Amino acid sequence: MKRTALLVLAGGLAAGLAGGCWESVPPEEAAGPERLRILSLTPSVTEILFALALGDNIVGRSNYCNFPPQAKKIPAVGDTINLNLERIVSLKPTVAFVVTKRADVVRTLEGLGIRTVALESDTMVELMLTIETIGLETGRTGPAGNLKEDILGRLDKVRRRVRGLGRPKVLFAFPMAVGSTNMMVAGRGTFVDELLDVAGAENAFPDTADWPTITPQRVIQLAPEIVIVNAVGNDAAPDRMDAIRRAWGNWTSIPAVAKGRVYILQDAFLTIPGPSVGLTADRLSRVIHRPGLGETDFVEERDRP
Repeated sequence: MKRTALLVLAGGLAAGLAGGCWESVPPEEAAGPERLRILSLTPSVTEILFALALGDNIVGRSNYCNFPPQAKKIPAVGDTINLNLERIVSLKPTVAFVVTKRADVVRTLEGLGIRTVALESDTMVELMLTIETIGLETGRTGPAGNLKEDILGRLDKVRRRVRGLGRPKVLFAFPMAVGSTNMMVAGRGTFVDELLDVAGAENAFPDTADWPTITPQRVIQLAPEIVIVNAVGNDAAPDRMDAIRRAWGNWTSIPAVAKGRVYILQDAFLTIPGPSVGLTADRLSRVIHRPGLGETDFVEERDRP
């Protein structure tokens, strides 16, 4: 039986494209007498703002807003669970964009005198509405419309490319927590589920759910033909990568493992429902449909789509 082949796709692509993908969007002056000062507390919103040429207007970000790479230079203010309110006040934002189901976060920011806009981005429809809303709030309605068209065009290009190919069962998962074999996976109805469909695959997880946590026994029952593991941050450290490889290598009754079709992707943008969803669909389609990637124990892929 073949040993599991693990594909590590370097995140350098994200940095390269982030630096040039959206430069065609011309900056405009924000409406109103004072300069727009934006607080972005969600990675997807931060990416959208950069795509609309509003990166220079972001005065504060969440700890998790690390894409595009330029975002790391912006002061971090915590996250929606633990916000540094003193620092937020010192940054003097005029508007805050949040994606959260916690109404108390919105009330807290509004209590500081900051206009706060609550957004949703769990699905592709919600992503499009979020882009529209940000465009209206920032006076970028034209660029927002262009961005939506660009995203839809990229997705359609991937959809056309895989038309007529087989649709294997793919499980999209995160690495297991340290000391556990359970893993979080993409359920039906998430934007990742939608992108798997665009990429020419069937989500191996059959239930409508956001990001359920399942056991290896459940994975065996699902019998995915391909497994894609998204390992970023601390999970991308060499010792963690080795642990992930060993864990999956033990479950040889899973078709994906037996056929050498377990892949580890290290691209941070894969689970950000932002302008890079077209790039994510492209990346997924190439992993799912490119032949021959399961022939070696370890393949380091550095080409560009």
